[in-house]
Amino acid sequence: MKVLAKTKQAEKSPAPWRAVPCGDTKPIYIYSAYSEEEKERFPYSNGRLIAAVFDLSSYSQKSNAALMAAAPELLEASQAALEFLRGNSVHSKEHIIQLLEKANKSAESEGEEKIHDES
Repeated sequence: MKVLAKTKQAEKSPAPWRAVPCGDTKPIYIYSAYSEEEKERFPYSNGRLIAAVFDLSSYSQKSNAALMAAAPELLEASQAALEFLRGNSVHSKEHIIQLLEKANKSAESEGEEKIHDES
């Protein structure tokens, strides 16, 4: 049996995360990507299940799922911005802006772009 390498990526669920709806009255499931080792072991799976967003208030279910699925991008962008503001970044201001805009777009997505219809 293969043991997964202890890396920074193994500490949290790997990006990208995706939101997959299962129907109008069903939860939206959030999956993370598999590591390369896991892809070999589970080739037909959606990925690592992280969360289920239930339809407790239907107006916010897709928005909440999109925000949760954007967590890796939001974390990366906020860490990059913090390093830039501290003066420790090797990246340009434009690169930081691109990361922040990508994270913002992912977090604001209400379904069509971030919520993958695989039901």
